[in-house]
Amino acid sequence: MLGFIPFGFFLISIGVTFLTTPNLINEISAFFRDFQMEKIMEPNIFFPAPRSNHPVLYGAVEGFCYLFGIFQVGILILRFAYGSSPSQKAGSISDIVFWLGAGYLLGILKDQTIGWFAFLAGLIILIGISIIIRSAITLGMSRK
Repeated sequence: MLGFIPFGFFLISIGVTFLTTPNLINEISAFFRDFQMEKIMEPNIFFPAPRSNHPVLYGAVEGFCYLFGIFQVGILILRFAYGSSPSQKAGSISDIVFWLGAGYLLGILKDQTIGWFAFLAGLIILIGISIIIRSAITLGMSRK
């Protein structure tokens, strides 16, 4: 029933992020130009990483993630109000965990509390947690 509302809000959020972050296009361009191959382990295994911190870009994406995560809370409330399927409710819950978690990771990356590879590891962990949450909730709700 909610259809394309999340997708529409996603697009609006991208637009708001670009409107509220000065020179975001230049920041994105600088971010991608800043990549270099960094050795991550022997024997000669390299992975791309930015050479420097990009706090403006990380902050913009952090704000987007928090905004979209909070929106997902609203979608979850609507899913319960309209009696959506357990799978849709579980999807919203896992989306909340992912988007708010990604926002947190970007915040600590921006503050240089963690490095680039720890950030990537955190994203991989978040994806795994989101998949587990979605599956567990779907199974738990469908057994009732």
